[in-house]
Amino acid sequence: MNIKKFIRTLKMRIYRIRDFPESVSIGLAWGISISFTPLLGLHLIICYLGTIAMRGNIIAATVGSVVGNPWTFPFFFYVAYKIGIIFFYSPLDHYEFKISFLIENFNELFFPTLLGSLPIAIIIWFITFKVSKFYLEKRFYEKKNKIRS
Repeated sequence: MNIKKFIRTLKMRIYRIRDFPESVSIGLAWGISISFTPLLGLHLIICYLGTIAMRGNIIAATVGSVVGNPWTFPFFFYVAYKIGIIFFYSPLDHYEFKISFLIENFNELFFPTLLGSLPIAIIIWFITFKVSKFYLEKRFYEKKNKIRS
C-alpha cells in the first residue's frame, strides 16, 4: 500500500469517529505515545487504561497504536536506548544480533530502553494531543457551520 494512501486512510478513520475533538485527541495521543515504549505485549492494555482514565475515545486509541509496527519499532527502540544510556545507564561493550545475546543481556538492554522511551512518549503525547485537537476542532466546527447553512 502506498504511504500517502495509508496516511489518508488513517486520517479519514479519525475524522469519521463520532465524538468530541478532545476525546478523540486523547485517545489518539495515548495510542501513538505508547507505541514508543518497549512494552510490546502491553501496548493496547496501557493505551486503553490511560484513555479510559482521561475519558478519551478507545477507537482513536486503537487507530493511534498503528504507529507502532514492525517497521517503526527498531527505530523507536534504538533512539530510546540511546537516550536511556545517556541519562541512566552505561552502554554495552559489544553487540551481537542473536536471540541468545538479547536474552543474556535483557536487563542491560530493556531497562535503558524503557527509561529512555518515557520522556519520548510524554513529549509525543503532548504534541499529538495539541496537533490533533487543533485539526479535529477545525474540522468539527467547519462541519457544524456547514450543516447550519
